[in-house]
Amino acid sequence: MEPGEYEGLVAKANKDKSFQAASDLLQFMRTHKVHQPELVLLHGGELLCNYQRRLGNEVWTVLEQVFVAACIAGHEEWRDYCIRKLKKQWPDSIRVRRLEGLQKESLKQWKEAKEIYNKIIEEKPEDTITRKRQIAVCKQETKGPSSEAIEKINEYLDVFCTDAEVWHELAELYIEAGSLSRAAYCFEELVLSNPRSMYHILTYAELLYSQGGSENLELSRKYFSLACYQDDKCLRALWGLMAVGMALAEKDKQNDKEKLVQLLTFCNKKLQKVYSEIPKAKQSGVAIAMLKDVAASAA
Repeated sequence: MEPGEYEGLVAKANKDKSFQAASDLLQFMRTHKVHQPELVLLHGGELLCNYQRRLGNEVWTVLEQVFVAACIAGHEEWRDYCIRKLKKQWPDSIRVRRLEGLQKESLKQWKEAKEIYNKIIEEKPEDTITRKRQIAVCKQETKGPSSEAIEKINEYLDVFCTDAEVWHELAELYIEAGSLSRAAYCFEELVLSNPRSMYHILTYAELLYSQGGSENLELSRKYFSLACYQDDKCLRALWGLMAVGMALAEKDKQNDKEKLVQLLTFCNKKLQKVYSEIPKAKQSGVAIAMLKDVAASAA
């Protein structure tokens, strides 16, 4: 995607109101996964009202695109029109049946949506898209973490264990439910799948730190250290390493006292250096003063 390319297509479609401009915009949005349902309804509706024959076979793609946008935006007329046309053309299509499930979701008919998805999964157990919609229904129905949603995600991961997106989703549900140890396990899997991801490393370290206990704190220290090794100017990593070092020093004041002091001194110097490089920021002065107090107490 070139800078300004999308904005140019939107401006052209809004100005020209032509078949080509609207068609190019919708195709670009599909290709680059741009989610703006109002724009899809505006220009997709224009194509379906005035240029449906000219679309040829692409009409089914536009109908599906407009249908999904209508479900998100709550536009009943376009939603019902599109699904009616799609069902008539493809009565036995699993893809269209999945869209029917989405229609039920938009109407908050959770039971009916689940029934549609369950039947599809019985016929096609490897259908990951339907399984994810099944999980989404469970989450929407309860408006938050639920045992059913967690159960469905675990069933999914039993089969598709390399799906990082779903591991992350499960971790978020566990965090919402207050189960930090299970959330940490999910992030451990995410770190294994992408060992250089700073986000995964830092979140895993923070979850370990939040649980407390000598073993968790020590493991948290190692992962904060790894994050600092990858980026020695990352404030989140340096503050995390400082916090876990202080927690370890407080928990065990005798063993490895010298190493912990060295660790805290290292973090302190690094943080002061990073903050000193921030020009004319009041927060920098406050942070440096606080770090000097921490250094004095550690010594």
